[in-house]
Amino acid sequence: MASAPITAPKGTIALSDTEEKFVTLLDEFATGYNPPIECRIAGGWLLSLPSHDLDVALSTASGYAFAEAFHNFLKERGVDIGSLGRIEANPEQSKHLETGTTRIMGLECDFVGLRSETYTDTRIPQIKLGTPLEDALRRDLTCNSLFFNVHSREIEDWTRHGLADLEGRIARTPLPPRQTFLDDPLRVLRCVRFAGRFGLKIEPDVSAAMKETDIQDALRTKVSKERVGEETHKMMQKTPLRAYELIYELGLHKAIFTGPVEPENPREQALAAAQVLTEVLKRTGGQGSDALWFAAGCSPFRGMTREEKGKTVSCVATVMLESVKRSADLSKHVAHLFEGAALLDPAATGRSQIGLVLQNPSVRPWNQTWVWAIVLEVLPTWNGQWEHDAILEKWTKFRSHLESLDLPKAIEEPPLINGKEIQALLQIRPGQIVGVLSKAVMEWQLDHPGSTRDEVSAWLKQEWESEQRQKWEAMVPPPVNKTGKKRKT
Repeated sequence: MASAPITAPKGTIALSDTEEKFVTLLDEFATGYNPPIECRIAGGWLLSLPSHDLDVALSTASGYAFAEAFHNFLKERGVDIGSLGRIEANPEQSKHLETGTTRIMGLECDFVGLRSETYTDTRIPQIKLGTPLEDALRRDLTCNSLFFNVHSREIEDWTRHGLADLEGRIARTPLPPRQTFLDDPLRVLRCVRFAGRFGLKIEPDVSAAMKETDIQDALRTKVSKERVGEETHKMMQKTPLRAYELIYELGLHKAIFTGPVEPENPREQALAAAQVLTEVLKRTGGQGSDALWFAAGCSPFRGMTREEKGKTVSCVATVMLESVKRSADLSKHVAHLFEGAALLDPAATGRSQIGLVLQNPSVRPWNQTWVWAIVLEVLPTWNGQWEHDAILEKWTKFRSHLESLDLPKAIEEPPLINGKEIQALLQIRPGQIVGVLSKAVMEWQLDHPGSTRDEVSAWLKQEWESEQRQKWEAMVPPPVNKTGKKRKT
């Protein structure tokens, strides 16, 4: 590979006033440094993305030492700057490879030395100070390996493919794809994310390598689930449908959503669910969410459970927690989408009948569960074309009905009397009966909008002194022993 870059002329990138001032100050400082240091800006900023984050690559090892000196230089000139931070190098790396980070005129800036990486079987790269060519070659894609030279104001293409690939919207690896992906298999997912986000066509040799069994096995077994999950999460936040299309085309679902067991439904249903979700959101004016898009990926595991420490656990929750290592809250939300969708009944009409379901933790937030319920009803007969207006109309009428009952507001209102007040009113001791009565109070409250505390108290006391008391007591769950089994009474 040539030792000199292809360049795009000065003026190719239109700098904002702030960026122009930043580049001018950086050039002045770096050329006056002893010895002078070359500065290049890398990363997404060069892809014409709206960005306030700048990665500054330096011809010196210590980004922190340079940033510290530049920080003082700017402070003396009254430039708006934030505090200086240090990102420590990994223990396996030299301390001199530390990154300096700070905010300059509203721009979040990272300063780091140009790097050369050598990989071993541990997947931990051996990193040392490198040349611009070596730094460009370690990048995921050629179009993401371009540099903006602060001094010449030119764009440098050291791989000699980056500018052409950016123009042609092609995803190509700087080095042979097998070497790139075996060095770090996570680059497979990064390639999917970049291709999806920027509308790139994956070069045939690259896509062929991404499909190879040993590379996908390495992604599944040699990359931490945290890294896989984080990269997948980023896909869900930008162009999720395109990401699922690429995951399907490349056969990557089994390498990402591994699961405790093989799914009972075809893995292709993840793409189908993403397609249906896209159509439903488009037709309802709804907003997607991380939970909804991850639910699409988990769709092949829907309805599956497993025994874990004496408890029945949703396989969807397990996939979220263990396969893509997402937070407990997000994992629970995704599992709840499947559970809550089964609780919603579009034929329901009663105010309390609907309201109590909407208050169920598995249904909250109800508007997302409503979207997912439509997706799950359409999914079994999905053929790639929207032919489901009748289903959508049914669920739209249901939503209009619950909104006409003012339920979105009503379900957020606290009960007119709480558990302690129920105990005092009926002179009963704490116990599970209080939960039964609290639900009865909320049901009555939903059916009597605008009622008062005195009214619900009078109703509850009257019912407690009638035959209704026995019915409520019969609704109390039987006690369980320490093994979780019901005790004989």
